[in-house]
Amino acid sequence: MKKLDFIEDYHFIYRLWWIAREFVRFLCYRKNVFIPKVELAAPSEDGKHETFATMYLLGQDGETESDALKKGRYIKQVHIFSHEGEILSDIAEDNLYLRHLSDVYQSGRHIDAARFVMITAAFEWGFRRLYPAGVKKSAATIEAEEAVSERIQNYIDETSGRQKKIYSFLKKLVKSDSLQSEIVQMGKDFAGITGTFGDHLYHLNGQKLVYTEMGQRLADQRNHFAHGDLDKDFIGLSLLDLIYLEYVVYAMQLKHYGVPDVEIQRSINELFHLSFEI
Repeated sequence: MKKLDFIEDYHFIYRLWWIAREFVRFLCYRKNVFIPKVELAAPSEDGKHETFATMYLLGQDGETESDALKKGRYIKQVHIFSHEGEILSDIAEDNLYLRHLSDVYQSGRHIDAARFVMITAAFEWGFRRLYPAGVKKSAATIEAEEAVSERIQNYIDETSGRQKKIYSFLKKLVKSDSLQSEIVQMGKDFAGITGTFGDHLYHLNGQKLVYTEMGQRLADQRNHFAHGDLDKDFIGLSLLDLIYLEYVVYAMQLKHYGVPDVEIQRSINELFHLSFEI
């Protein structure tokens, strides 16, 4: 029984270590965060704590990016004050998308097909959390979708086999949101938070940020990759769109926890080293 208790205690401590590491990874936007040991302490006299054991973690001896830390390229605790518990809880429950984090900070500045897929997935994950009912639609659009769905349902009821499956698939598409429509909705609601960063990014490249065009390019690029064209260049400004989308993903994630807009701006500004005066 004592051995079983020890194993359970070990797993509990290990899980706390894992949650803490993922939390720091989230704040730093990179995976090369290493916590090689955990010191366990217990209350002692005079309200102090005394270390009684140390747990060492194998494979946690990698090299940290001291340059990124020195330049403050991470989200500071002051910006997410009072929301830390919510973030940690979501990490523990696997409700915070972190799969798009780069291996090291520097590699995060290089985009390939794999990172494109992961970053767009992070956006869509975050979008669904903020908009569980989907993209906001007009009454006319909702009415049209209902009419089309009803018509397709009639075909579903009248057919069988492969035709029935195809009609069922088409019915699901009627009310589903496209990546472009999600980008446009984000543009309407987050321009006040991330718009300045986006406008500046596109201006530096002699372009203008237009959310409808951004959404269309990202959707086309995703279809490009979906058809196996992984060795070809990015379409138009889609690479620029993806860089901006990285800012947006963090804005959406922090917004979900109720972090004030100005603190979200400061977090993005410092994390991506954008050098704006906030």
